[in-house]
Amino acid sequence: MRIFLSVLCLIFPFMGFSQPAVISGVYPYGKEIAGTATDMKDFRLDVQVIPKALKEKKIKVSDTQEQLIIVRSGNLGINLNDSAYSLGKGSVVLIMPGDVYTIKNNSAVPVEYYLMQYTSKTAVDAGRGRSSGGSIVRDWDKIPYKPHDRGGRRDFFDRPTAMCKRFEMHVTTLNGSLKSHEPHTHRAEEIVLILEGNTEMQIEDKFYKAVAGDVIFLASNSLHAIRNEGTTPCTYFAFQWE
Repeated sequence: MRIFLSVLCLIFPFMGFSQPAVISGVYPYGKEIAGTATDMKDFRLDVQVIPKALKEKKIKVSDTQEQLIIVRSGNLGINLNDSAYSLGKGSVVLIMPGDVYTIKNNSAVPVEYYLMQYTSKTAVDAGRGRSSGGSIVRDWDKIPYKPHDRGGRRDFFDRPTAMCKRFEMHVTTLNGSLKSHEPHTHRAEEIVLILEGNTEMQIEDKFYKAVAGDVIFLASNSLHAIRNEGTTPCTYFAFQWE
């Protein structure tokens, strides 16, 4: 019996710390996404809420982690790199390992934001992150809108980070009843975050509905295509990394 228990003690710690791979699919608003990915040994995306009563919170990012913030509602006050920002819906903050920032609620209502935290499987390259611009803030109101024949696009960034050789992020506005593109694959993992509208995402040979607030995770080399199911424009973030 003692030998059996000793074997269990050796096995279960490893089992307890192992994480499953994040599966391609649609995750409803508020559902946490967590696990491993092709290029990430630890990946987590969830929704954070700052009550109106909270004045300020100081956060230090781990030296082995990056963070990405996307404001969903309310007005988020953030101090980063000795600068203060007041950010509305759709604004983005990319924060490098080891950096410190403070957040607060500038609204009369709770602030909601998506928080993505991730650690790469490769070694952290802090110098690459700094030389590529370090931690950055992208205010939705200051991102140019570029119309095209199917709707329009906002480009947020396309750059290396401390964790990624390349991290690209943009927002697409797609006119009613249109498909963004034909089904395709790419090595980079991708997240599609629906801001407005009703969409249908094809993943391999299955089709999924996704509405405002939902998050779609696309694993490496997953066949996918998105279509606007409504008659009015839909808008969504699309970002990928490797």
